[in-house]
This record gives sequence, C-alpha cells and structure tokens, in this order.
Amino acid sequence: MSSKNLTILLLILFVALIAGFFYFSWPKNLPDGRQVKIEDQKIIYNETPLKVEITYPRIESLEEFNKLAKKIVDDKFDEFKTNSLANDEAVRQTDPENYAEFPREYELIISYESGQVDQDIVSVVFEEYAFEGGAHGSTIFIPLNYDIKTKKEIKLADLFSGQSGYLEKISEFCIEDLTKQMTNSGAIDMSGSDWIEEGAGPKDENYSVFLINKNNIVFYFQQYQVAAGAAGDFKVVYPR
Repeated sequence: MSSKNLTILLLILFVALIAGFFYFSWPKNLPDGRQVKIEDQKIIYNETPLKVEITYPRIESLEEFNKLAKKIVDDKFDEFKTNSLANDEAVRQTDPENYAEFPREYELIISYESGQVDQDIVSVVFEEYAFEGGAHGSTIFIPLNYDIKTKKEIKLADLFSGQSGYLEKISEFCIEDLTKQMTNSGAIDMSGSDWIEEGAGPKDENYSVFLINKNNIVFYFQQYQVAAGAAGDFKVVYPR
C-alpha cells in the first residue's frame, strides 16, 4: 500500500471514530425531536438538628418521569425528618443534661447513578445515606427504571419477556460472582453461611434494584442482604 493510500485510510478511520463518538455521546432525541438529557436538581436543607443534601434527576421533556423521581426524594425526606425529630425529642426528654452538652445532628444524603438514557429508557438508581440516631447510619438503593413509550416503570420481568428461567440464570450468575467478591476480599468468612443463597436466590424481591445499561444490568444488593451488615452492600454486573 502506498503512503498516500495509507494516509487516506487513516483519515477515513479517524473521521469514523469521531462520528461514532458523537453518535453515542450526544443526547438522544424523542420522536418529536426533544432531547433526552438529565439535569441535576438540588435540595439543600440545614436547620438544626437536620442536615440534608439531595441530588436528583430531571428531564425537561419527561414530566411523568420527573414526578416519579421527585416523589422518591420527597418521600425519603419526609420519612427522615419525621424519624429524626422523633428520636431527637426522645433523647432530649430522657437525658436533657447530656443533650444540652452534646446536641445531636441527623444527616440525609441522596445521590443517583444513571445508566441507559435515550429515547426508549431512562434508568437511574438512587443511593440514600441516612443517620436518624442510634449507633450508625445506613445506606439503601432505590431504582427508577422508566419506559418512555409506555410511561411506566420497568420491572425485571419486562426485560426478559418470553424467556423462561431467566431468574434462575441470573441468580446462579450472581451467587457465583458474589462468592468470588467476598472470597477475594479476604475480609469476609463465608464458611457455613447461607447469606448469599438466601439473599441472591431466584426470588423477585432479591433482584428488584437494578440499573439498565446498553450491554449489561447492574444488580444492587442492599446491606444485610447477602452478608453481615459490616460487609456493606454489593453490586454484580450481569451481561445482557
């Protein structure tokens, strides 16, 4: 191949790579031309004894999705506020001297991770850390997988429609992956434990929290679901 032809070939490949980058990274459009682009919304609340920082998604063209996302964070905020203030008042009443010297602070932090976001699906998972009193706080995950065409939330069964035994296959994959994660960490003794088999067994409730991507599904296992609480939470990436 001559140097001129090689140069032309390299130029064509370069242009193709640039075009591919913009195709996959540029916000996808709905049928009417509106862009599907997530924008962060913030709720900051600092009123003693509460400290709240919430980041949640909003898409200008999808009001149904926006209502679902806002309801999730509003409900969690209300729950946190009710529980924390009740706990705070209980401490104040039972030990006023200690309370006066060491006032309490309660914290709520909500963020989210996004997966597939295009003209078909918007997939996000909220991560909530809450300290409402007690020895320590806790973290949970809340999914919001939204079908733009049907205007409904997507359940795992919707992604495997017509496929029998899909839950058993997912469970088998996740149990193997979780076992490797815990064994390789060296920090968790799994001998004689049935945590994984119970928490990652083929039950719908075990796989209700997931993030949809183009090439995989990320399953979230809550704290205490597949191991003792000190081990924290786990994720498994399952290929589509």
